[in-house]
Amino acid sequence: MSAIDPAHLAEEWATDDEILQNMAAGGDLAHVVREINVQFVGAVSDLNKLKNDASKWGFRSALVAKEEGEWEIELQIDLDTRRETIHELTRKSLEIESEYDIDHEGWGCFACNENGPISDENPA
Repeated sequence: MSAIDPAHLAEEWATDDEILQNMAAGGDLAHVVREINVQFVGAVSDLNKLKNDASKWGFRSALVAKEEGEWEIELQIDLDTRRETIHELTRKSLEIESEYDIDHEGWGCFACNENGPISDENPA
């Protein structure tokens, strides 16, 4: 496995911090565990290798599909959105990117409070 470029990691962490600040401003409670989706794009053969190894990396499910002309995979994991948790998820994602020769496209989840995802029925 090749080393993660520290400058690339710092850029990704800065993006994570911005997303987390926006989520907190919208009422997200970082300690609440929720489903987080992590996306990668690449060659279908490389994505299928990752799909077969998803549980090794701590993900419970994976879906490989062609979206807008590109093959992608979406992995799911249940985590909180504390800064250190998301930074570790991003570090893991960059390790996956390197190991499988694919591109990490980011992560996403719903902003949550103690009652679940924030919505009109469950306001912040």
